[in-house]
Amino acid sequence: MSERKIRAWQEAGLVDAAIAEKIRTWEAEHSRPIGTWAVVGLGALTIGLGLISVVAANWDAISGETRLAIHFMLMAALALFLWLRLPRSGHNDHYHDGLLFVAAVLGLTFFGHLGQVYQSSAPLWQPLLVWLILFSPLLLLFGRGWTVAGLWMAGLIGTIWSHAEDYGHAWTVMGASGPTRSALYWGLIACPPMAAAAFAATMRDRSARPAFWRLLEQIAIAVIFAGLSLFTVIHGWDRHSDVLPGSAAIQSAALSGAALAIGHARRTPSGSTTAALLIVAAFLHILQAMLPEMRGEARAWIGGLFFCALWGAIAAGALHARWRRIFQTAIALVALRIIILSFELNDDLLSSGVGLILSGLFALAVAWATIRISGRHAPRREADA
Repeated sequence: MSERKIRAWQEAGLVDAAIAEKIRTWEAEHSRPIGTWAVVGLGALTIGLGLISVVAANWDAISGETRLAIHFMLMAALALFLWLRLPRSGHNDHYHDGLLFVAAVLGLTFFGHLGQVYQSSAPLWQPLLVWLILFSPLLLLFGRGWTVAGLWMAGLIGTIWSHAEDYGHAWTVMGASGPTRSALYWGLIACPPMAAAAFAATMRDRSARPAFWRLLEQIAIAVIFAGLSLFTVIHGWDRHSDVLPGSAAIQSAALSGAALAIGHARRTPSGSTTAALLIVAAFLHILQAMLPEMRGEARAWIGGLFFCALWGAIAAGALHARWRRIFQTAIALVALRIIILSFELNDDLLSSGVGLILSGLFALAVAWATIRISGRHAPRREADA
């Protein structure tokens, strides 16, 4: 903390001289030599880049079996190091998660290396699924922070996406045009994030690492609403993006099941709000999938209204649960969608200067209203999500 800020607090009457001196003493005792660590990090990065350059320059001269053996030995050595050090790592979450992240990435690249050496033609989802099965226990049992939670969720989404691409077309999961497939398949392939959110919420009060499960639940919820938002956008823009009502019904049932699990596991305003938002999302999702095919401005209106309804509900839930940043994000996305909708509906006016002026003025008005609403009604504090 800077001396200038401490002096400003003292002049404003927030702290007295004794407290200011205690702050200076504490900061001096707990200060970190950022410059020294930056030099150490730069040196380690330089050595790492040098090793990579040496290996890359002699890559073709090393046999594939030798490269795989070296890769496997590195994985085994790191696994032994993890087994010896993780129980003694204390509360250093960054060190703890850094080791797990490196181990998982080494395992993931090993499958790619294996395919390169033996020229495997297996689809991408197969090695990703094997990696997910082998490393999920390690990541979920010992993870603590967002790096491990994000890596695991990325592996899950990557496996789902690549399997959908191999089966037909991944965009069909969210309603884009693609070959006609089983409604059961397209319904179930999008459900793992709902199951992950429900499982993480259940584990929050049953684990010694509630912060990790909280992060995993939040990431899963973010993935769910990002997917639903993308579905509404594609459904509003692409006239061939009619998803099967059967698959939408399966996904809505999974959303409702996740809502019930979260509401039962977390009997807090945050938990009940999350559950309610998932119920609203399930209703909007099945309702939009059951609407008859529309074209032109009607389709644009329907897509825009469903998007605004979804994020309007999220904004209302954020007000109830006192999620300041989520409220501001929801309001901003609603405003952005309204602006885009105005351009969609006035595309014939965009060829003239008057149309561009009117669209620009409307965008400025929406932006001004968004700033006013966000500043006046946003919760004053961020509640525990």
